[in-house]
Amino acid sequence: MLLSFLLRKCNDRDANTLPQFEIVYLLFLPFMTSFLFKKELTIFNSILALNALDIPLYEKIPMQALFIGFSAESDAELWEYGYGMLLNFSICQTLMKIGQLKSLDVIDCNLFSIVLTNVLYMIDPELPSLSFQILRGSLIAFFVTVAINYIISSLLTKMKKNPHIKSLSLFSIFVIVFPILMDQLIQLESIDERPSMWLLQYVLGSSARKSILLVWLSFLLILIPNVLIFKSNFSLNTSRKIWHFLILLLITMPFQMDPLFVKIALSGTIVLFLSVEYLRFLQLEPFGAYIDSKLRSFADFRDDKGPIIISYIYLIIGISTPLLINDSPVGLISLGVGDSLASIIGGKWGRYHWPGTRKTIEGTLSFIIGTSIVAYILKYYMEYFADITFSNLLWVCTISGILEGNSELNDNILIPTYMMILEKLLSN
Repeated sequence: MLLSFLLRKCNDRDANTLPQFEIVYLLFLPFMTSFLFKKELTIFNSILALNALDIPLYEKIPMQALFIGFSAESDAELWEYGYGMLLNFSICQTLMKIGQLKSLDVIDCNLFSIVLTNVLYMIDPELPSLSFQILRGSLIAFFVTVAINYIISSLLTKMKKNPHIKSLSLFSIFVIVFPILMDQLIQLESIDERPSMWLLQYVLGSSARKSILLVWLSFLLILIPNVLIFKSNFSLNTSRKIWHFLILLLITMPFQMDPLFVKIALSGTIVLFLSVEYLRFLQLEPFGAYIDSKLRSFADFRDDKGPIIISYIYLIIGISTPLLINDSPVGLISLGVGDSLASIIGGKWGRYHWPGTRKTIEGTLSFIIGTSIVAYILKYYMEYFADITFSNLLWVCTISGILEGNSELNDNILIPTYMMILEKLLSN
């Protein structure tokens, strides 16, 4: 009933008419992800999707509150859901203001607000893994630091301080306060040490982890300068997809060697990328302008629509989400192989387009073939996909490839999550 109501209201059309795909995207991903991996939050996350309704605020908030009142099974749960609803609304409004509904549209803002509400508040931090606890604590530290900087920025503006002094002050506060807050806010259950000291001992306490870290650092030190130097020899699309393929190479083997360490690294990388975007967004001296110029050189039309460069953040989230939730490499496969092949081959040799899109059938076929081959290698030679047959993996790759070819939404989020859902549904 709730989903049918939302589809009618968001679409403003008859209940028998198919809704816009963006609305299906908003409903399907949180609902199915909750249902398959955190069943007790399924109804709550569906209620949060009501925030996308294009109706006055005085109707929207009471409507969500009414549904929460019906779904809550106790007073404690009622208050928990109520606070979660308000947090979700605040996050969504903040994202809309920052992205100006250009970098992030209404659907993106609502989807990310639902994810952040779950990570920051709804999911009990004592139950999930160490990687989740690190992700949660790091995100809270990041947002608190940004809030502190926002207040200080407002004060410095009123005091009419020199822009260079203001910029350097905000940068200094960020690089000092953020690490300190992370050390205080990351709560690692059953570990008495400070998180920073524990992490250092954790990495140095294993030869495998030291080897993984050394390989990562070596690749970054060698590859980043070379990609920047030889970028002019490739098209923008090809130079962007190089990063997708490199991440596939850098994670698949290490994840088999030490999955927890890789998940901790990915959790930290998500927050690191948000920090880089924050420095770039405000162009804080001394590195903000330089970061902006380098990232803009890889920006596509989506990044140029608004003030936020979203592609690299979407990429790390799309790759990390299936690994963090389900230990699944489908994000690596879909973005490192499928999306890259579809974009490059479809763009160069594609002739037959899917109706109503710029994407080609040739690109879709390359997605399906490429992801199927890599899935076969990972299953039979690297011990991934233990709970799903290869024939069902072919269905996952095929259906996801068709979706990628027919959707104009951001593939970096949609396809990995969709593949993760399909994998779970088709597992033994």
